[in-house]
Amino acid sequence: MDNILAGNPLLNITEPGSSSSNGGDFKVKRRWDDDVVFKNCAKGIDERKKEAHFINDAIRSEFHRKFMDKYIK
Repeated sequence: MDNILAGNPLLNITEPGSSSSNGGDFKVKRRWDDDVVFKNCAKGIDERKKEAHFINDAIRSEFHRKFMDKYIK
């Protein structure tokens, strides 16, 4: 049990004077894509595909559904 607790740097309970309690050698690793320029380019592509879909029926169209939700319900 002591080996498990000592292996985790977040649960490592040591003496107050040691460097581990001050956070001396513990670093949080960054993800490889944290500094990417175009991080969220593909975000929302699925929503755009749904909006661009054409339905040749006035009652089943997205405009009609939004209109009914806004003014009738």
